[in-house]
Amino acid sequence: MISSQLLFLFSALGAVNGIFLACYLFSRRSQRLTNCMLGALLLAISVRTVKSTFLYFNRDLAVEFIQLGISACLFIGPLTYLYVHSHLADLAQRSIGRYWHWHLLLPALVVGLGAVFSYSEYPNIWRHCMSVIHIYWLGYLLLAGRQLWQARVLSRQTILLHSVYFSSCLILLAYATTQFTSYIVGALSFTFSMHVTVLTYFLQTEAKKDKYQNRKLTEEDASAILHSLNQAMRDQQLYLNPNLSLALLAKKVGNLQTTVSQVINDNLGKSFNLYINEFRIQHAKDLLVSESHLNMELVAERSGFNSNSTFFAAFKKITGQTPASYRAAHSEIM
Repeated sequence: MISSQLLFLFSALGAVNGIFLACYLFSRRSQRLTNCMLGALLLAISVRTVKSTFLYFNRDLAVEFIQLGISACLFIGPLTYLYVHSHLADLAQRSIGRYWHWHLLLPALVVGLGAVFSYSEYPNIWRHCMSVIHIYWLGYLLLAGRQLWQARVLSRQTILLHSVYFSSCLILLAYATTQFTSYIVGALSFTFSMHVTVLTYFLQTEAKKDKYQNRKLTEEDASAILHSLNQAMRDQQLYLNPNLSLALLAKKVGNLQTTVSQVINDNLGKSFNLYINEFRIQHAKDLLVSESHLNMELVAERSGFNSNSTFFAAFKKITGQTPASYRAAHSEIM
């Protein structure tokens, strides 16, 4: 009896924590789309896990609840892919694209059809759908894995990203092999991966907090470094180099890379990429007005951007409008 209660507790624990974490992510404002993708993914897996847990302990579970769990499973694959895609887009400071909604169209359509072809009336169809759903889920995991492989990013910024992706892989493997193990393994795998993911997230957060704790700069030192940075950027136009890195910038001003990063993050409240892109966008704004014959590709290239998509995304993020609308508005003034 006690072992059964413990099994129920550990099976449901991941789902409950997943729902609370999803609500937390939905409430955050920074990188809102990426957080919403992760929140929606956690919510979908949580609903699926709750269904699995209750069905394991109560075979007479209401069929509507079973249908809800199966429907939620349809969203896990696309949401895993969209979270990876969105996270990588944030790192590259580019747009996720306008058509990401299409990936959720098929799951939404199936949920809508479920109102007509319900589990209670067509139980055999719903039962046989699980194999198709797992293949659908696997297809999106392969797409997401391809993007991760192409990006080849492995740093503190991507610990959570990789943890979420491999957790989705683990949960799919657990659910797809229940015929060889136990139906409850899927729920237990989510509890395990959920807590590993949360642990890595908070370890990553604490690492950021502790990064500079033993290297606090005085206000005078920080101001002097900021002055050197701004002067180097203006006089040498370092931002026009599309391959400008934090290490190269630190070398130019004669400081450690960690010190320059600390000053930009702590004193300006910006990331290195945002700091550089603000100079690039200002240069682009001048070109858009003074060199009206230049097309957008040339403006992007001459402003230090290595791709048009990065240029458009950065311009919209910093100015709140597109390069074309900015040029049009200032051409009328001129």
